[in-house]
Amino acid sequence: MSRHADTPHSPAPPAVRPRSRNARGEGEKLRTEILEAMLRLMADEERMRPVPLSLREVAREAGVTAPAIYRHFPDKEALSQAAFDSLFGRLVEAMDRADADAAALPPAERLAALAHAYCDFAEENPASFRIMFNAAELSGDGPDRVAQRWRTAVARLADTGMRLIQSPEAGAVSVWSSVHGQLVLRRSAGGAGSSADTHAFVDELTRSLAAVDPATG
Repeated sequence: MSRHADTPHSPAPPAVRPRSRNARGEGEKLRTEILEAMLRLMADEERMRPVPLSLREVAREAGVTAPAIYRHFPDKEALSQAAFDSLFGRLVEAMDRADADAAALPPAERLAALAHAYCDFAEENPASFRIMFNAAELSGDGPDRVAQRWRTAVARLADTGMRLIQSPEAGAVSVWSSVHGQLVLRRSAGGAGSSADTHAFVDELTRSLAAVDPATG
């Protein structure tokens, strides 16, 4: 059933995508397919815009019946939480890869690499990224895991002889909120500015956060 009541002028609802039955023991595969269907819908801004998703829409996207979802997720909140956990996991993995790739660089450049990865994820997943941070009713440690990456990167500056303008904790909050705010402003301004502008902002921000301590530099 569509989210909207059918009217004489309503388009026909999309057909359920055909799907072969899972063999015995492939329940986990079905759970993954349902979760991936939810993630596809979350990434589609047009389909998310009018009203919240229903489990019937997720079932249609996955090519299963709605009752099949309940064998793996007790309700829509549980499915939503699994989707958010997956998205935050992907963001953390992207930040960790960037940090590892920049391990040989100075700490300020390593922090910049982390911030660039955060921006890249936001730009490549705009609808999902927006929803990730508008779900205060959901639990989960995703935001805390992201925050820990910022704290570690900023603390690394002090550990290597730099004098921080702020404490590591405050500096991490400043960097994260500034980078995230820049992304939100670009979106709210109708995409004003470019991706290059955002990344230039990141470079300037991370350079300004720390200064070499005269006693050690």
